[in-house]
Amino acid sequence: MKDVSMMTPSRLHSILALPCLQSLTLRNVREFNTDDRETLTGQTFSVDELSVDGMHVTILWNFGLHTSCPRVQKLLLDWSAMENVSSDIVTMACSPFHDLTHLHIRGQMPFRASTLNDPVSFCDAVKTSCPRLTKLSLTNIVLTNKKAAEIIQLLKTHPNLTSIELKTCDTDMDLIH
Repeated sequence: MKDVSMMTPSRLHSILALPCLQSLTLRNVREFNTDDRETLTGQTFSVDELSVDGMHVTILWNFGLHTSCPRVQKLLLDWSAMENVSSDIVTMACSPFHDLTHLHIRGQMPFRASTLNDPVSFCDAVKTSCPRLTKLSLTNIVLTNKKAAEIIQLLKTHPNLTSIELKTCDTDMDLIH
Protein backbone atom coordinates (compact mmCIF):
# COMPACT_ATOMS: atom_id res chain seq x y z
CA MET A 1 0.00 0.00 0.00
CA LYS A 2 1.39 3.35 -0.97
CA ASP A 3 0.24 6.75 0.19
CA VAL A 4 -2.21 5.57 2.83
CA SER A 5 -4.02 8.56 4.31
CA MET A 6 -4.72 7.15 7.78
CA MET A 7 -3.72 3.84 9.30
CA THR A 8 -5.56 2.32 12.22
CA PRO A 9 -5.01 -1.06 13.89
CA SER A 10 -8.44 -2.13 12.58
CA ARG A 11 -7.53 -1.27 9.01
CA LEU A 12 -4.17 -3.01 9.34
CA HIS A 13 -5.84 -6.06 10.90
CA SER A 14 -8.20 -6.26 7.90
CA ILE A 15 -5.22 -6.27 5.56
CA LEU A 16 -3.40 -8.92 7.58
CA ALA A 17 -6.52 -11.10 7.61
CA LEU A 18 -6.14 -11.79 3.88
CA PRO A 19 -5.54 -15.56 3.90
CA CYS A 20 -2.88 -15.67 1.17
CA LEU A 21 -1.03 -12.44 1.99
CA GLN A 22 2.70 -13.06 1.58
CA SER A 23 4.10 -9.57 1.18
CA LEU A 24 3.08 -6.32 2.88
CA THR A 25 4.37 -2.86 1.98
CA LEU A 26 3.37 0.18 4.02
CA ARG A 27 4.85 3.42 2.70
CA ASN A 28 4.07 7.09 3.04
CA VAL A 29 1.49 6.55 5.74
CA ARG A 30 0.54 10.13 6.45
CA GLU A 31 -1.27 9.67 9.73
CA PHE A 32 -1.61 7.05 12.43
CA ASN A 33 -4.62 6.88 14.70
CA THR A 34 -3.46 5.72 18.10
CA ASP A 35 -5.99 7.63 20.19
CA ASP A 36 -7.89 4.57 21.40
CA ARG A 37 -4.69 2.63 22.27
CA GLU A 38 -5.95 -0.26 20.11
CA THR A 39 -3.33 -2.76 18.99
CA LEU A 40 -3.29 -5.66 16.57
CA THR A 41 -4.32 -9.05 17.86
CA GLY A 42 -3.84 -12.40 16.22
CA GLN A 43 -1.08 -13.56 13.95
CA THR A 44 -0.71 -14.28 10.28
CA PHE A 45 1.94 -16.81 9.41
CA SER A 46 1.77 -16.26 5.64
CA VAL A 47 3.57 -12.88 5.51
CA ASP A 48 7.23 -13.47 4.78
CA GLU A 49 8.10 -10.06 3.27
CA LEU A 50 7.53 -6.76 5.03
CA SER A 51 8.42 -3.27 3.80
CA VAL A 52 8.01 -0.15 5.95
CA ASP A 53 9.39 3.36 6.28
CA GLY A 54 12.18 3.47 8.86
CA MET A 55 10.65 6.52 10.51
CA HIS A 56 7.38 4.62 11.14
CA VAL A 57 8.86 1.47 12.70
CA THR A 58 8.21 2.61 16.28
CA ILE A 59 4.56 3.46 15.62
CA LEU A 60 3.87 0.31 13.58
CA TRP A 61 5.55 -1.90 16.20
CA ASN A 62 3.48 -0.14 18.91
CA PHE A 63 0.42 -1.15 16.86
CA GLY A 64 1.69 -4.72 17.12
CA LEU A 65 2.69 -5.24 13.48
CA HIS A 66 5.85 -7.13 14.44
CA THR A 67 3.94 -9.65 16.57
CA SER A 68 1.23 -10.05 13.93
CA CYS A 69 3.74 -11.18 11.30
CA PRO A 70 6.22 -13.34 13.23
CA ARG A 71 7.57 -15.26 10.22
CA VAL A 72 8.99 -12.37 8.22
CA GLN A 73 12.09 -13.50 6.33
CA LYS A 74 12.74 -10.37 4.25
CA LEU A 75 12.52 -6.90 5.76
CA LEU A 76 12.87 -3.73 3.69
CA LEU A 77 13.36 -0.51 5.63
CA ASP A 78 13.04 2.69 3.61
CA TRP A 79 14.86 5.79 4.81
CA SER A 80 13.98 9.37 3.89
CA ALA A 81 16.35 11.52 1.87
CA MET A 82 19.28 12.92 3.85
CA GLU A 83 18.32 10.83 6.91
CA ASN A 84 20.92 8.80 8.81
CA VAL A 85 20.27 5.06 9.11
CA SER A 86 19.69 4.53 12.83
CA SER A 87 21.14 1.41 14.43
CA ASP A 88 18.47 1.68 17.15
CA ILE A 89 15.69 1.47 14.55
CA VAL A 90 17.46 -1.44 12.83
CA THR A 91 17.64 -3.29 16.15
CA MET A 92 14.00 -2.55 17.00
CA ALA A 93 12.82 -3.52 13.53
CA CYS A 94 14.79 -6.77 13.19
CA SER A 95 14.83 -8.25 16.69
CA PRO A 96 11.28 -9.68 16.66
CA PHE A 97 11.82 -11.60 13.42
CA HIS A 98 13.69 -14.78 14.32
CA ASP A 99 13.39 -16.13 10.75
CA LEU A 100 14.84 -12.99 9.11
CA THR A 101 17.31 -13.93 6.39
CA HIS A 102 17.36 -10.79 4.20
CA LEU A 103 17.58 -7.20 5.44
CA HIS A 104 17.36 -4.45 2.83
CA ILE A 105 18.03 -0.85 3.84
CA ARG A 106 17.01 1.58 1.09
CA GLY A 107 17.40 5.34 0.92
CA GLN A 108 15.42 7.64 -1.33
CA MET A 109 16.78 8.76 -4.63
CA PRO A 110 17.69 10.30 -6.94
CA PHE A 111 19.88 13.09 -5.60
CA ARG A 112 19.83 13.16 -1.81
CA ALA A 113 20.51 9.69 -0.60
CA SER A 114 20.39 8.62 3.01
CA THR A 115 23.55 8.18 5.05
CA LEU A 116 25.01 5.64 7.43
CA ASN A 117 27.20 7.64 9.81
CA ASP A 118 28.16 4.93 12.30
CA PRO A 119 29.12 1.63 10.63
CA VAL A 120 30.25 0.06 13.93
CA SER A 121 26.88 0.56 15.67
CA PHE A 122 25.04 -0.48 12.51
CA CYS A 123 27.02 -3.73 12.22
CA ASP A 124 26.57 -4.46 15.93
CA ALA A 125 22.82 -3.98 15.47
CA VAL A 126 22.79 -6.34 12.48
CA LYS A 127 24.83 -9.00 14.28
CA THR A 128 22.77 -8.97 17.47
CA SER A 129 19.29 -8.56 16.01
CA CYS A 130 19.63 -10.68 12.85
CA PRO A 131 21.41 -13.92 13.82
CA ARG A 132 20.05 -15.88 10.82
CA LEU A 133 20.69 -13.16 8.25
CA THR A 134 22.18 -14.49 5.02
CA LYS A 135 21.87 -11.36 2.86
CA LEU A 136 22.30 -7.65 3.61
CA SER A 137 21.35 -5.17 0.89
CA LEU A 138 22.10 -1.45 1.03
CA THR A 139 20.65 0.74 -1.72
CA ASN A 140 20.96 4.51 -2.17
CA ILE A 141 22.91 4.88 1.07
CA VAL A 142 25.95 7.18 0.92
CA LEU A 143 28.81 5.05 2.23
CA THR A 144 32.03 5.77 0.33
CA ASN A 145 34.69 3.09 0.01
CA LYS A 146 36.01 3.49 3.55
CA LYS A 147 32.64 2.91 5.24
CA ALA A 148 31.70 0.10 2.86
CA ALA A 149 35.01 -1.67 3.53
CA GLU A 150 34.48 -1.20 7.27
CA ILE A 151 30.99 -2.73 7.08
CA ILE A 152 32.29 -5.70 5.09
CA GLN A 153 35.14 -6.22 7.56
CA LEU A 154 32.89 -5.91 10.63
CA LEU A 155 30.33 -8.34 9.25
CA LYS A 156 32.88 -11.04 8.38
CA THR A 157 32.22 -12.51 11.83
CA HIS A 158 28.47 -12.84 11.26
CA PRO A 159 27.90 -16.61 11.31
CA ASN A 160 25.34 -16.89 8.48
CA LEU A 161 25.85 -13.84 6.27
CA THR A 162 26.85 -14.94 2.77
CA SER A 163 25.96 -11.88 0.67
CA ILE A 164 26.35 -8.12 1.02
CA GLU A 165 24.81 -6.14 -1.82
CA LEU A 166 25.67 -2.46 -2.33
CA LYS A 167 23.70 -0.53 -4.95
CA THR A 168 24.21 3.16 -5.63
CA CYS A 169 26.22 3.58 -2.42
CA ASP A 170 28.96 5.89 -3.76
CA THR A 171 31.54 3.11 -3.81
CA ASP A 172 34.04 1.93 -6.43
CA MET A 173 33.87 -1.37 -8.26
CA ASP A 174 37.28 -2.45 -6.91
CA LEU A 175 36.11 -2.38 -3.31
CA ILE A 176 36.21 -6.17 -2.93
CA HIS A 177 39.90 -6.50 -3.92
